[in-house]
Amino acid sequence: MTDESTADVLIVGAGVIGCLTAYYLAKAGIKVIVVEADAVASGASGTSGGWLTPYSHTNDPAMLALSSKSLSLHRELSMALPEETGIDHGFQESPYLRCALTEYGISELRSWQADRAAEGNVMEWISPADIKQINPWITAEISGALLSNSEPTLDSYRLTLSAMEASEKYGASVVTGRVVGLTRDGSNSRALGVDMEDGSRIAGGAVLLAMGPWTGIGAAWIGSPLPVTPQRGQLVYLAAPAAGEGPELSSGFSAIERSGSVIKKRLTDNTVGSTREHVGFDRSTTTEARDQLLIQVAALSERVFSARISGQTACLRPITPDGRPYVGRAPDWDNVYVAAGHASEGIHYAPITATAMANLIGDGTAKIEISALSPERAGSQWSADGNNTDQ
Repeated sequence: MTDESTADVLIVGAGVIGCLTAYYLAKAGIKVIVVEADAVASGASGTSGGWLTPYSHTNDPAMLALSSKSLSLHRELSMALPEETGIDHGFQESPYLRCALTEYGISELRSWQADRAAEGNVMEWISPADIKQINPWITAEISGALLSNSEPTLDSYRLTLSAMEASEKYGASVVTGRVVGLTRDGSNSRALGVDMEDGSRIAGGAVLLAMGPWTGIGAAWIGSPLPVTPQRGQLVYLAAPAAGEGPELSSGFSAIERSGSVIKKRLTDNTVGSTREHVGFDRSTTTEARDQLLIQVAALSERVFSARISGQTACLRPITPDGRPYVGRAPDWDNVYVAAGHASEGIHYAPITATAMANLIGDGTAKIEISALSPERAGSQWSADGNNTDQ
């Protein structure tokens, strides 16, 4: 890497948000360099369950307003990226059953159903007699369930990879190396580029920090709090049964009484997850998490015990104090931006986040309402001694 490297926009982090932002910018004719310390999709974007979560922020109007827009963009990308790169990232519309094991669960689901109907999302109530016909994997006695016709899944690694490959076709490039700071001008309100660990510099007209759970490191660079911390999430992968060896998983499902434990079908496997662990930057997998996930899902399906485990992964999700990501211009900077902190919904919200950032960086306005996600709010969430004031 030489000091002559330059781009209109430098994106620090080659996860799904960084790569999709590069894609939209490069497609608009803007020269982009993505700087990644490891490899494309080497973090959570490469080991996510690939579950799109349109109903994950039902109590947060700011996020809910973006959810359906992001899902629409996912559908567009499922057509565009395979055509541009030849990489099929396995987007599929998948039904999903939210089950109740008790009368309490029925009450909670009925209330949730009414809330979704008020938003215009009508879901069908499924009787116990019909549940096992819809999904023969379910072996428990279920009191009732809600059927959502489409909560899509995809391969997040291939999505991220294809976004970066398409970006390169439009002129973007990837540089492997570790950023250690921003190159400043005399006013301290503009970045001239980034400083690299090897002593080199890359010049750029704007800088986007999209480093997932490592984005908090950037607080020292911008001189403002960025309270983004890691949360480990472990997944267990079950091999799909071979022909004649058992029924296929026909829908994802979970029990409202078993919050956090979900099983969903992807193109090549069935995925069980996920844990929520605060263990710093430890990305190792554990047998305890594997057993916990399988036991919890077994409350609905004893078939998990006869299924072959084909793998287990762990990723680090970027968490913020209030559960909302930081998306927008960094405080007191003219040309430094942040897009991180989407927790377990980063894959779902990646297209709308990337679109907003590409618009904001390229045209000066996000064209999407993201003011509630501004990094400006981070200062009120972090005390002077560095402690999270919201916990």
